[in-house]
Amino acid sequence: MVKELKLTVNGIPPSVNHYLGFRGVRKGNGCMVMSYTKPEAKKFKDVFSTYAKEQVKLQGWNIEETKEIHHYLDCVFYFDRTDKDEQNYMKVMCDTLNGIAYIDDKKILTRTHEVYYDSKNPRIEITIRPVEYRGVFSNEKQLRQFESNCENCKRYKRNCSILKKAKEGKIQEEIDHTYTCSKYNEI
Repeated sequence: MVKELKLTVNGIPPSVNHYLGFRGVRKGNGCMVMSYTKPEAKKFKDVFSTYAKEQVKLQGWNIEETKEIHHYLDCVFYFDRTDKDEQNYMKVMCDTLNGIAYIDDKKILTRTHEVYYDSKNPRIEITIRPVEYRGVFSNEKQLRQFESNCENCKRYKRNCSILKKAKEGKIQEEIDHTYTCSKYNEI
């Protein structure tokens, strides 16, 4: 069974348009623009982060498992009105969950599956789960097959950079479309 974390955002968070504000600040002889989190967004982040921390603990979610592989953040939106754009609500949610549900949101792939309208109970249902692929490989099994072949290669004992990069998802000309390494040199 795949481990996943389920969360519900009660109500609708501030959109990206209401997340950050900007103001000019004097610095030396010049000015610079500084961003700040608007009060509405700060309030949302405080409430949602408290809830998310409780759920992470309650559901036994292990944030460390998000360190090496990408995870999907799947959403179903229930908006209160039909004039809302779901993409505008991802940023504040993802930023709030950073360090709580995952180590770094650069490993998070956001997906919206459905959008509904519920004026009485607006919400966003979130499910976070690991992706199927591993690096450049379609799944864990394919990665294991490739790596078991690598164990018979001279480069493997020297911490093969090709294998390391493949696990990181880096496309390399040394690995062809059939997942055969051109630098393979049998022991």
